[in-house]
Amino acid sequence: MSTFVERWHKETSSFHLPIGNMSITLDDVASLLHLPVAVAFHTYDAIDVEEVVELLVELLEVTRQEAIDETKQCRGAYVRLAWLRDIYGSKCDARQWTLAARTYLLHLVGCILFSNKSVTYISMVFLDAFCDLNQSGGFSWRRATLAHMYGNLSVASKHSTKHLVGYITLL
Repeated sequence: MSTFVERWHKETSSFHLPIGNMSITLDDVASLLHLPVAVAFHTYDAIDVEEVVELLVELLEVTRQEAIDETKQCRGAYVRLAWLRDIYGSKCDARQWTLAARTYLLHLVGCILFSNKSVTYISMVFLDAFCDLNQSGGFSWRRATLAHMYGNLSVASKHSTKHLVGYITLL
């Protein structure tokens, strides 16, 4: 992994290898993740804690106090992945499949597609994408995943950076 990162050139978004240049393409992402080609982009605007609390209450049907406690523990517009797993289990037990699906997808996005260095928290900017589950499948997750990976490779290629995050399987 470190060899790949050392050979990453952010200016060209490619690896410079002895055999030539190589890039991760949208087809690579499609092959590994089986994400459909979509044209709709979802905008991820900054979100404050109050908006997070409202989204959690509305979309995951947790109590307002649970949402407040979780955002306080995370010190911002985040929730813990472990908390999401617990919510998922409770929604499955209650046979609330739409809520369970939202929770599962949010967890998937947080720990696979758009993972971060915390390995514990997920930003709640992604929850808005799962308001309408029928529409969320039409978003360009493939492009967003690739852009996230490129950005993280550019950060990781700096000498001061010690960790690489994102969907590492693409490497």
